[in-house]
Amino acid sequence: MGPVAVELPECPVCMDIMSAPIYQCQSGHSLCNSCTKVLIPSICPICRQSMTQMRNWQLEDLISKASVPCPNKSSGCVYTMLNMEVEDHLKECIFREMACPLIVFGKCSWSGKLKDILEHFKERHPNNFFVNQVTDVNINNVSTSVDERYMFLIPQGKFLFILTFKIDTCQKMAYWAIQHIGSKRAAQACVYEIHVTSKQDDNRKVIYTDKCFNDTFDTNEIFRQAKCPVMPLNMLSHFIKDGKLTFNFTIKKNQPNFRRNQKGNVFVKDNKPTNKGPKGSGPQGPGNQQRGKSPGPRQFPNQQKGFKSFPHGGKNNKN
Repeated sequence: MGPVAVELPECPVCMDIMSAPIYQCQSGHSLCNSCTKVLIPSICPICRQSMTQMRNWQLEDLISKASVPCPNKSSGCVYTMLNMEVEDHLKECIFREMACPLIVFGKCSWSGKLKDILEHFKERHPNNFFVNQVTDVNINNVSTSVDERYMFLIPQGKFLFILTFKIDTCQKMAYWAIQHIGSKRAAQACVYEIHVTSKQDDNRKVIYTDKCFNDTFDTNEIFRQAKCPVMPLNMLSHFIKDGKLTFNFTIKKNQPNFRRNQKGNVFVKDNKPTNKGPKGSGPQGPGNQQRGKSPGPRQFPNQQKGFKSFPHGGKNNKN
C-alpha cells in the first residue's frame, strides 16, 4: 500500500504534527512523545487524568502511511515523503538550518540557511574558503608532533563541500576527507583526489582517490574507520619543509564502469559481470540464407590492421 493523503492530527499541547510514539491518558487522549516526556506531573492537560504508557497503535499506523511535505517547504523544499522518513530527511535537507562547520573549533556561533553559508565564509572565514580547485592548500606551522585540525569550505558549481585535514599524534596518522553538504545520493555521485607534493623534493608526490560522504556522516568516524586518504606521520614529515605543507584537491563525478560493445565505437554501462558470450545472428529464414557460403570469421574493429590497443590514459606502457 502506498502513501495515503490524509490530514495528519496535531498534538493538542505543542500543536505539531503527531509522530510515533504516541501515548494516551486514562481517558484515551493522545499526546506526542515530546510533550509526554516533559509533563510534570504526568497528567493529561485536557482531562487531568494520569498519562499511561499505552500506545495509540492505530493512529501511529495511519501516520506512518501518510505522505507529508518537508517541514522546510516554506523555505523552498519540494520533497514529499512518508511521515516516518521526515527525521532522516531533515538531517540532509538543503533548506535546513545549519551551524557554521567551524563550530567544532569553538570559533563561530553562526547558524543559518545553507544558501547563506557561502557569504558567511567570504565575510568571516576567508582563509577557510576556496573558490576553485586550482588553488594549492598551503598550511604553515605544521608539526607531526602536535594534534591539528583544519577545515575549508569548497563551492563547486551549485554544490558545497567541506575539506578536513587532521593530524592525530595518538594514532600517528594524517587524514584527509571531503564531504558533500547535502544528500547521501548526491555525495555518492562524487569522488575526490588529494595530491600531496613534497616541499623537500618536487619529484615526490602522492595521489589519493576516495568517495565522498555527505555532511551527516561524522568526520571523526570517517577518520576512525580510515574511509579516507591516510598517511603515516613519519611519511608526512618528508612532505613538510620549514613547517609548510602543500596539497591540492580535485572533486569530480563518480564515473560508472564502462566496456566497449561489439560495434567497437560505442561504450555501454557495465553494471555487472557476465559469463555470456557474444550473441550469434540466430536462425535465419529461408529468404535470408545464402547457398554455398559459410559465415566466416567475425571482424571486430579493434582487430583490424594497424589498430593498437592502449591502456587507459592513452599511453603505451612497455614492460
